[in-house]
Amino acid sequence: MIVPTKLKLAKLCPGMETGQLRCSGSRAPRNFPVAVSFIIVISSDCNEGKMLRTVAWQSWTFLPVLALAVASCSSSETVDQQSKLAASTAQAAVLVNDAWLAGAAPSRYASSALQSFAETLADAGRQVESASPSDKAKRDAVAEALSRLSDAAKRAKSAVEAEQHAQAGQAQQELRAAQGDLATAYRQYFSPGR
Repeated sequence: MIVPTKLKLAKLCPGMETGQLRCSGSRAPRNFPVAVSFIIVISSDCNEGKMLRTVAWQSWTFLPVLALAVASCSSSETVDQQSKLAASTAQAAVLVNDAWLAGAAPSRYASSALQSFAETLADAGRQVESASPSDKAKRDAVAEALSRLSDAAKRAKSAVEAEQHAQAGQAQQELRAAQGDLATAYRQYFSPGR
């Protein structure tokens, strides 16, 4: 069943704001009993896990539905989302570092971008570390790979600022190795035997 939005309900059901739902006429939603007339809006960022607003709450029997909605933002989703964000961020760091090494990107741009990437990777690591895992060792392996990626991006930034191509090349190798570590840790975290 598709639950109409509050705006649609307000047009279809005068008195909704006062709790006196009177859905009538051809515009009333079919199979929409008053007992289930609630709408829950949950933040799109599962890390917050906050219920933003309840429009109308008619019965305590819907607590299991609410619990299910909040539980859908699991630690596995956090690890999945942050790992994917980190993988794309790390690839961007590799590309920027490659461009700088090839002389195709200015130092100020490369340094600024690498700093931003390092911060994003560090934040992803913190998000993963704060997740409540079913397997702490697997979660920690993902967090460690994210930390290595962040550290490598910081080293690349420092090398770019110092105009040290050899150090930037070393940081590039570290970025690629940490990307492989993240991919391995991610696969192990989501392996069927978890």
